[in-house]
Amino acid sequence: MFVIESAVVARYGAKYIDGGQKMYPRTQEDLARVEAFLEKWRDVETTYYDLLRAGSEPQAEERRAVFVERLASIDALLASRSPFLLGDDFSYAECVAAPWVQRFSVTLPYFRGIDFEGDVLGTFDALPRWMRAVRDRESCKASLCPEAGMLAAARRYYVSYLSPGATGRL
Repeated sequence: MFVIESAVVARYGAKYIDGGQKMYPRTQEDLARVEAFLEKWRDVETTYYDLLRAGSEPQAEERRAVFVERLASIDALLASRSPFLLGDDFSYAECVAAPWVQRFSVTLPYFRGIDFEGDVLGTFDALPRWMRAVRDRESCKASLCPEAGMLAAARRYYVSYLSPGATGRL
């Protein structure tokens, strides 16, 4: 069983737990690709939380731009890969990213009025395909947090300001 949202635990499980080896890169090149992805993904996570913590609309707009910029770096890493970072192989990088992939489409429209699917993903080439593949994977569906739980956690820990046009409530 994998513990999501921890790169260290996901890496260990992928490498050492029986059955997990399918998610651990088989070559040094693929391992370097996964590690580069995870390094950039940490920036995506950080800027996502910064965007949720915005206390004004100008701050939200500034943080949205940085968030989209960080997503662009992920799109570049995925440019020649399909459907996952390592091609057909679902890696521990996707294990780590899956909870955020699921959250973006729920929390950003609700609290920030951002059409993540249309306005954000629509600007990228590889990222939308990759995110769909991650979301559609059965193991990711099985570990999906209910939307009400995602919203409650964001409301409790991050969001104190609701952007104009957002559908949510505090």
